[in-house]
Amino acid sequence: MTFTRKIKIRHKLFVVFVLSNILVIVSMWQVFQWSFDKGFVSYATARDRDFLEQMANRTANLYAYYNDWYFLVQESRMEKKWNQTRLENLRDLIPPPSTPNLDLIYPSQYYRQRFLLFDKNQKNLIGHVPFDKAETHAVIVNKQIVGYVGLRSMRAVVQDQTLRFVQQQGEAFLLISAFILAIAALLTWPLAQWLSRPICTIREATRKLATGKFDTRIKIQGTDELADLGTDFNHLATTLENTRESRKRWVADTAHELRTPVAILRGEIEAMQDGIIKVSPESLESLQQEIVHIARLIDDLNQLSMHDMGNLNYEMEEVDLADALEQTTQSMSLIYKEAGLDLELEVTTKHPILINGDENRLHQLFANLMNNSLKYTNTPGRLKITLREEKNLAIVLFEDTPPGVNEEEKQRIFEQFYRVENSRNRATGGRGLGLAICTNIVNAHQGTIKAYHSPDGGLGIRIEFPLH
Repeated sequence: MTFTRKIKIRHKLFVVFVLSNILVIVSMWQVFQWSFDKGFVSYATARDRDFLEQMANRTANLYAYYNDWYFLVQESRMEKKWNQTRLENLRDLIPPPSTPNLDLIYPSQYYRQRFLLFDKNQKNLIGHVPFDKAETHAVIVNKQIVGYVGLRSMRAVVQDQTLRFVQQQGEAFLLISAFILAIAALLTWPLAQWLSRPICTIREATRKLATGKFDTRIKIQGTDELADLGTDFNHLATTLENTRESRKRWVADTAHELRTPVAILRGEIEAMQDGIIKVSPESLESLQQEIVHIARLIDDLNQLSMHDMGNLNYEMEEVDLADALEQTTQSMSLIYKEAGLDLELEVTTKHPILINGDENRLHQLFANLMNNSLKYTNTPGRLKITLREEKNLAIVLFEDTPPGVNEEEKQRIFEQFYRVENSRNRATGGRGLGLAICTNIVNAHQGTIKAYHSPDGGLGIRIEFPLH
């Protein structure tokens, strides 16, 4: 097990490349043997069949002249006896016998040792190969079969020669293969190292990332899958870095937001204990306001955390946006009137605009946006809400009067605890969590929310929901 774990990926790549080359060489060798054996023998067999027809015609002419097979059998015996005598007396020059009839039949001397002759009953006259094991052709005289000429199988004749040839070719092939394999191994090792280098780089970068060095980045080279992996790693590192910074900012902002009301409570309570401030309904109301502020802050933080963890339940059903906006507007109209602000709702369509949503969360969304304008709009002023349809989307616009926000602040107003540093500030503002909660509610409804400059000089909020 220990040895297996120490094998690096470049070693595995090297082994895979070498084994692949060996497999290719062995496969080529098998194909070569099969191709030679089948192709050469098939070609020779087809050639034999052509010559058998010629030999049958020549044999038929001789049979018609002699009216018997004795003349061919006698010449074959003389030839066989001469071959035996020559083998026994290798040093003696023995002239070959005269075999004019056999010489006339053979298309070449190559066929002499393969020639077979059968009578009309398929019995051997020349040669000892059974009729059914030979390539044969009928000898026809006066439209009657008088015998058969045949040839021994090419496979049986060339078997020894073929084996020797194949063995020689195999030895040469193995030498060539060994040379090619050595070259492939020399080229494969640097190739394996080159292929494994990006993986090693990502491994080292991952180790740094695991130790908390989120500023680690990989230099991307190429456009292959490893380059994509490096790009994904850099994106992951950026996300982790941003998450760490967001967490730090979240903790710092939360501590800051809680510190102020807690400090006020502590100061007022200590003043009451020291007798500086008398305990009265007015002083107790001041304490209660700070406690309410802390409770609301904790409630907002809890909602945000539940959104982030996906634990906030949504009861989705068919909701008419026009009805939801009208109900929320009516509930906020008195507050706007007391603040000296106008609240207008314009619905551009007469038919219901239906989406799949949670009606309570949508009321919370619209109320948060109206409260945002209520706190940050100068008196006298106005908030205009418009609802319309565009293709398959329901569009809701919140447009108020000055003061507005600049371009940089417009991109950050949906961040948690962010408040604009102008007349839209803490003097009249809230906790900086309202728009962050709005973003989460819109996302849960598969919609989008963004800010823009209102035509009336204030802030504009555009929300898009997919129609049901």
